Amino acid sequence: MLTWTLLVLFLGLLYWLSRKPSGLPPGRWGLPIIGYIPLYTTNVGKIVSDLREKYGDIFTWKVGSQVMVGFCDYELIKTTFNRPDCQGRPYLYSFELVRSHQNSGIVNAVDDVWVQGRRFALRHLKDFGMGKSSLEGAIQYEAQNLVETFERTAGKPIEISWCLNVAVLNVIWKLVANIRYDTDDQEIIRFNAILRDNIDLIQGRLQILDVFPYLVKILPKFVLEKVFKVKVVCDNMDKFNNLMLETIQTHVKTLDPNNPKDYIDAYLIQIQKERGSLSTIFKEDYFNLVITLEDLFGAGSETTSSTIRWLIALLATHPEIQRKMQKEIDEVVPRDTLPSLQDKERLPYTEAVLLEVMRYSSLVHVGIMHATTEEIQVGKYRLPKNTAIFASAISCHRDKKYFERPEEFYPEHFLDKEGKVITKKEGFLPFSVGRRQCLGESLARMELFLFATCLFQRFTASPPKGGSISLEPDLFQPFLRFVPPYEVVLTKRT
Repeated sequence: MLTWTLLVLFLGLLYWLSRKPSGLPPGRWGLPIIGYIPLYTTNVGKIVSDLREKYGDIFTWKVGSQVMVGFCDYELIKTTFNRPDCQGRPYLYSFELVRSHQNSGIVNAVDDVWVQGRRFALRHLKDFGMGKSSLEGAIQYEAQNLVETFERTAGKPIEISWCLNVAVLNVIWKLVANIRYDTDDQEIIRFNAILRDNIDLIQGRLQILDVFPYLVKILPKFVLEKVFKVKVVCDNMDKFNNLMLETIQTHVKTLDPNNPKDYIDAYLIQIQKERGSLSTIFKEDYFNLVITLEDLFGAGSETTSSTIRWLIALLATHPEIQRKMQKEIDEVVPRDTLPSLQDKERLPYTEAVLLEVMRYSSLVHVGIMHATTEEIQVGKYRLPKNTAIFASAISCHRDKKYFERPEEFYPEHFLDKEGKVITKKEGFLPFSVGRRQCLGESLARMELFLFATCLFQRFTASPPKGGSISLEPDLFQPFLRFVPPYEVVLTKRT
């Protein structure tokens, strides 16, 4: 009898401790400890779509120990994600792992570390060409090299391989370290493999430790290493950090304080200026610089290269749109001339195609989660301090209120009645919104325009003979909507 009484008391206590706080939006709370874990998919976008359909534009979703509130309305997202009390980050074990459990870098840093780091990065990356024509030549050079690589396999079915990633990585290397690698350089191949491997691992079993972080303390070390691949992630980060430190040390030896060549030089000069300050992030152990570089490469490489893969797949499966875009490029840019940023204003349809690729693909479909830094009121709901919040970009991008044909690839979504580009389109947020909006947006737009115009000036993309290209993303990829692997034929235009 005593045993049953204790069991009832334990279950009652467990229910009381895991009850849903009052004031939260409606949603799925699920079971004690476990929360709500759908078994039909791990794709967050699909789950969010189902929750929105049932509960509306703002809802609660508890999974494991993580309480999240999702926002699916564009105006609500703009208002909430601009609030100063919504700029925190939730605790996610995988993200803590890659930054050695220290408040560092830009993407996942909080408080003054994030504020100082973002402000410095924005100012100095612009100084070295981000969003400016001074970087245009470097991007054009990479685009030209990419074209020459594809010319060697023109007319044959190919998979758009790592050479695209190397081209995009080289642009970032130019900004941060004034370095360039050839596509067959083994160091850049290993570097790209590290970045992609960690993206796949974080999207894999490691996310279980994000929602059940207490497992880290109770599971044996060999389980964490073998099942969750914690050691692989740490080894990858060690390799990455060692390469960054070697690059930094080379810069230390050649630093000219009066003539900084790149972002690392600017950071080293700032370290010298703030030597001895207790409140600065610019410290001589270089750890914060290393993690910042990891953020810049991690956020700026795979996203851009994956968007270009989406572009090629979409145009190969929509030949009439591809022909119209190529006709416009031909009318503006001589065939023996590389397209430039100065051509952009005269290529409205091309620009609309690229914007529509970002909308249709919705690559980062729920963005990086924020966290409330104090209790806040959102409409009639009350969100406690440290509530994880996320913005569903794909919900906005599929909203008929803003897009006439949300399920179709339709560039006219971004053209007005006069055929001019709608640059500030309501409902469009591929780079998130608010104070933590992607700081590399201007660079990504530059790269996408220059790579796209250069490739489709020279090639026509089509599916292999008798084959097809699927545009249905893998429902078991949780956070990033990668286009499925495909083969395409790039035929030289004459």
